[in-house]
Amino acid sequence: MAHQVTEPGRLAMAQDSQQDPLLRQLARREIYIERQFRGLYAQVRAIDALTGLEVAVTTPSNAAQFDQNRLALRKLGQALVAQGHLVLDDRDQKKFASSDKADDVSKNTSVPLPRGGFYT
Repeated sequence: MAHQVTEPGRLAMAQDSQQDPLLRQLARREIYIERQFRGLYAQVRAIDALTGLEVAVTTPSNAAQFDQNRLALRKLGQALVAQGHLVLDDRDQKKFASSDKADDVSKNTSVPLPRGGFYT
């Protein structure tokens, strides 16, 4: 079982990731990335140094390291926003909210959908 931990500090971001408001906010924080390989799969953990919040994602082991990191970081960012540890700017929230599929669906139905749940 291979084990790899990256050093904390500023995250190198590709051009397309700089447009994502969530990843831009996370680039200012100290985050640890831990990667464990288990056969065909890799488990990637992202840990926020300030709050100690940790999330994990499982990806194919042959996936690009950048994509594995981005997936773990986005999950960490969503957890930080949900718990109130990270607040997006007003202009960033508009961009972030416009990509929410649940809001788009609720606009097209006569009955509003409950937030965070399923509508059956």
